[in-house]
Amino acid sequence: MEEQDNERHGVVRKKLRVGRLLAFLVLFFGALVGCFFLGQWLYAIFSPPKIPIVAADDDMVFDETLNKRLNVLILGVDDGDNEYKDAPKRTDVMLLASFDPVKNDVALLSLPRDTRVKIPGNQGLDKINHAYAYGGISLAKKTVANLLQIPIHYYVLLNWQGFKDVIDNIGGIDYYVENDMDYEDPYADLKIHIEHGYQHMDGEKAGQYIRFRNDELGDIGRVQRQQRFLKALASEIFSVGNVIKVPSLINSVEKYIETDMDFLTMAKAANSFKVFGGDKVKSQMLYGDFQTIDGVSYWVTTPEKTEKTLNELNIPYKKVKK
Repeated sequence: MEEQDNERHGVVRKKLRVGRLLAFLVLFFGALVGCFFLGQWLYAIFSPPKIPIVAADDDMVFDETLNKRLNVLILGVDDGDNEYKDAPKRTDVMLLASFDPVKNDVALLSLPRDTRVKIPGNQGLDKINHAYAYGGISLAKKTVANLLQIPIHYYVLLNWQGFKDVIDNIGGIDYYVENDMDYEDPYADLKIHIEHGYQHMDGEKAGQYIRFRNDELGDIGRVQRQQRFLKALASEIFSVGNVIKVPSLINSVEKYIETDMDFLTMAKAANSFKVFGGDKVKSQMLYGDFQTIDGVSYWVTTPEKTEKTLNELNIPYKKVKK
C-alpha cells in the first residue's frame, strides 16, 4: 500500500516538474516573441525608413568618406520677406550643421543669402535664398549639395517664433552687443532698437539682433553675428542649469519646426553639441567677395574658395575636376 502511494506521489512530482518545465518554456518563448514585437515597435518609432541622401551625383551617395559625417541643412524662413503673405517664402538664414556622431565633432557653415549659385532647373545664376521659394526643401537641398559638393542627409526648417520661444524658455541669454542697432522696416513688420554693450536678451530682442543687417557689411555682417550668437546659445542651452530643459524645449517649439531627422539622430546631434561645447564648435562663413552684377548685389564664391572653407571645417567633399 505504502509502495503504491510512493509511486503515485512520484508520478505527481514528475507531472509537476513536467508542468513547470512546460510553463517555463511557454513563458520563455512568450517573452522572446514579446521582445521581438517590442523590438519591431521600437525600431518603427526610433528608426523610420531611411531618408534619401541628396547629392550632386549617385557616387557621392555611397561614398563612405563623404558620409562619415552627418550634414544637416538648417533653413530659417523670413515670414516678413514679402508684403504678400501667401507668396513663396525665401530663406532668411541658411546654415549647414555638420557633425561626427562618433567623435562628437561639430562644425557650422553659414551660407550668405545673396550667394550667387546655379539653382537646378532654372536658367542662369541666382541668389541661393531663392531656391526654397522656387522648389521648397528638395530644391534647397539640391542647390546646397551642388554648391558644396557634399551629401545633404537631413534638413531643419524653422521660423522666427520658434527661435524666440527657445530663448524665452531658457530664461533669456546674457550677450554682448557690438554696436547700437536702430532700424525699422514697415513692409517686413520689423523694428530693431538695441543698445551697445552687455545685456540680457529675451526672445524678441535676440530675434532682432540676428536679423539686423543695416550696417556697412549688410548680410555678411549679419551672418557673422548669427554665428557668434548661435555658439553662445548652444553653450547656454547645454549648460548645467538648462540641459535638463532640452526635452521640454523640443516639445515647446515642435510646432515651429519641420524636419526629416528621426529621434535618435536628433539625440546624437544634441549630444555632440553638449559634449563638444558651443564655445568650441568650429564655425565659418563661405568664403567669397561682394560683386554687383547687372545691377544686383551678390556674394560670389569659387570652387577654390568653397574648398578652402570646407577644409577649415574638416568637412569632406568631392573635389571638382579642374
